[in-house]
This record gives sequence, C-alpha cells and structure tokens, in this order.
Amino acid sequence: MDGDGCFCVLGPLRVTADGQTVSIPAGKQRALLATLLVNANEVVPVGELVDRLWCEDLPDRPRRALHTLLTRLRRSLDGTGAGLGRHIRTTPGGYTIEIAPHHLDHMRFAELTRRAQAAADRGDTGAEAGLLTEALALWHGEPLADIESDCVRRDATPQLLEGWFKASERYHDVCLSLGRHHEIVGELRTLTVKYPFQEHRWSQLMIALHRCGRTGEALEAYAAVSHAFRDQLGVEPGERLRRLHVALLRDEAEPVPRGPMERYGHQAC
Repeated sequence: MDGDGCFCVLGPLRVTADGQTVSIPAGKQRALLATLLVNANEVVPVGELVDRLWCEDLPDRPRRALHTLLTRLRRSLDGTGAGLGRHIRTTPGGYTIEIAPHHLDHMRFAELTRRAQAAADRGDTGAEAGLLTEALALWHGEPLADIESDCVRRDATPQLLEGWFKASERYHDVCLSLGRHHEIVGELRTLTVKYPFQEHRWSQLMIALHRCGRTGEALEAYAAVSHAFRDQLGVEPGERLRRLHVALLRDEAEPVPRGPMERYGHQAC
C-alpha cells in the first residue's frame, strides 16, 4: 500500500500497513473500528456509536467512555509506526473514518459490482465475468465474524451479505451463459447445502449438471430440494424450479431460462 493501509471487513476484521498486520485489540476497539469502516466516509453520530458498542449495558458516562475508546483505537492504529489513526476524524455530530475506496474491501467490492453491472448493460458478458471474479475474491468468510458485538454484526452484516448473495448468484448465471458449467458444479453443491432454500441456486446446479451430461444427478438434486421444502417448510418448490424439473425429465435441449437479470443492488454501506 502507499502508506494509507488496507482495511478489510469482508471476513474477519483485518488492518495492514506496508504488508504488516496492525494489531487491534479484541473487544470494543475492534467493534468500534468495524462500525466506522462499514460506514466509511460518513459521519456516525455519537448516540449511534454508543448504542452499537454498549447495546443496553451503557456506561455511566457514555460520551466520555466513547472518547476514551476512540483515543485508544487511534493509538492502536498508529502502532508499529503505521500512522493510520489519522483516518479517524472528529466532527460536530460524531466520528468518521476517511478512506479511499481502493483501501477498503467492501467499497472496492461495491465499485467492482457497479462496473460489472455496466458491463452487463452493454452486453459484455466476458468483462462482467472478470469483474465479478475479482469482486468475489475479496471475500474471506462471513463479514465481521470475529467482532464480539451482536449489535454491530446485526446492523452491518445483512447489508454486506446482500451484496455478496446477488453478485455470487449473478456470477454463476454468467458462467452458465459462457458455457463454463464444469467450473461451477462444486461451488453450487456447496452453496445449496449451505443455503438449502435458495431455489435459484438449485436451478443453477441442476442446469450445470445437465449440461455436463449428468442429468441423473440433476434430477437427484431436485428430489433433494423437494424433500427439504416439503419436510421443513410444508410447501413444494416454486413454479420455476418445477418447470425446470419437467424440462429435464423430457430431456429438452435447453432448460427454462431465468428471465431478465436483477440488478446487483449493492452499494457501499
């Protein structure tokens, strides 16, 4: 990096400077940094920070406690000569962390998915695939998984994950459109196990298997998702997945397409 450090929240919280890890103590310092990072370049009001850091167990003098915590966090960010504490600014209404988008992974992810959407809009599927590959490579697990604050994770994680879900789903659609079905079968098997009620993941897996000449396995996948829906939700799979099943039973040349693409919908938090 060029002296401004690298901040990562798409997985465990990580800060590096000049290739070296900057140690941020566990507990409220990491929770405070995570809150500022997912709202980078925006002022986070004092009251909001206090609510997220202490939830219902407020200290006697919350503003003073927050100020003390900010001072300690700045000192940690300055550790080993990194000098990153300067990124945290005090404003009349609260605090902000000022970071260029290419130094913060979730902002970089948002930029890459915006560019992927633009490529999709102009029909450049190859460019879209490359941009999505680069964007998804920024993820290293559940965002903020190591933050010891239910309040922080509850507020920040869903919005970050929404962007990943949409980009990941679109990436597999693009791979299918480019004839790269062999590459994604393993990933889709993992995703359907992890997210058993996301029907489009199952349809992607079934189409990929079918195109690999493994239609029997595609039909087995439908049997598995049907059983899960009936057993755990008491309903049948949706119409689109049922139509795909019928198309595979008839060995039609091309299964039912998805239809118009949804926009990625992810913006920087």
